[in-house]
Amino acid sequence: MNKLMLYFFIFSLSLFAEDKNEFTKINTFKAVIIENSHLNKRKKTKEYQVLASLPDKLIKKMISPSINQGEIYLYNGSNKTIYYPLLEQTINQKINQDENYTLKFIRDLKSLDESVNFKVVKSNDKIKEIIYNDGITIKFESFSKKNGINFPTHVRILDDNIEVSELIIKDIEINIPVSEKDFSLDEIIKN
Repeated sequence: MNKLMLYFFIFSLSLFAEDKNEFTKINTFKAVIIENSHLNKRKKTKEYQVLASLPDKLIKKMISPSINQGEIYLYNGSNKTIYYPLLEQTINQKINQDENYTLKFIRDLKSLDESVNFKVVKSNDKIKEIIYNDGITIKFESFSKKNGINFPTHVRILDDNIEVSELIIKDIEINIPVSEKDFSLDEIIKN
């Protein structure tokens, strides 16, 4: 599911700009996501804040459920650091193949490399769906304009036409000032 979430953010930033080259003007973004996952007829809700500094830094801070509250996932280049506050434990890992592909994808889009395998479905000049060759479909239900970019606020993710996740995106900010401290686990834990 992490792969799908990062796909969503990447395409949100790249495909909803007012002009084709607008993606190159986006350096940072921040949002709060409410994710309703549907697995085995069970619904699981998560809420988290995402901060990204393109092309290869992303931090996800878990808000809920309460068991995961305070967990931090930091992606930086080819490394991932996870902080579990209940255990006061930090785990460092190399990013797995799906995550590695996603970060490569961010870099490709930032450099305007268009060799990705997907199809865009539009209606009335608005993007309605992105269909990947691997069977993943992202359906965009609603948008909000932020700094000249139509950023999705309600998204459904399907895998082979079965809904696996629904995302509600709020508190969206684009090109906000960030510093290295914003991506320093030590600094984040202190605050």
